[in-house]
Amino acid sequence: MPLEARPITGKDVVPLENITVHADQDRFIAPNILTIAQARFETGAYDFCLWDGDRRIGLIALIDMAEHEDRGEIDAPDAVYVWRLLIGKDFQRRRYGTAALGFAENWARNRGRRCVQIQAVEDNHVAIAMYQSLGYVLTGQRSGKEVQLEKPL
Repeated sequence: MPLEARPITGKDVVPLENITVHADQDRFIAPNILTIAQARFETGAYDFCLWDGDRRIGLIALIDMAEHEDRGEIDAPDAVYVWRLLIGKDFQRRRYGTAALGFAENWARNRGRRCVQIQAVEDNHVAIAMYQSLGYVLTGQRSGKEVQLEKPL
């Protein structure tokens, strides 16, 4: 599974709009089209199309908090925040999420950041368990109904 992350182009927008999650996961993640639109207006935001060979399988959006103008009190200024991660329903449970987080961690290291932060809806036990299995720890911080996890680099 050679996951590749490429910056989103105009040719990716419609195919990414059509990549969705299972119905019971809808409440955990924004649709890709919303992420693509919002990323154009968030300082420090970078969005990437996730590819396996010639197949688009999802999206990851990152925010370099050192560049972000609207940090909250739980946002570390020297972190990369995994703002959105969506793996399409047809591609889940194949370790693409793990590979995508590995991409985020390498991206953060290359930018000189000290950690990666991510948030999950508090009852999204599957995502939280996956993050913890990869070395992310709950910080005790919250944003609404989301809990924050962090991994030092």
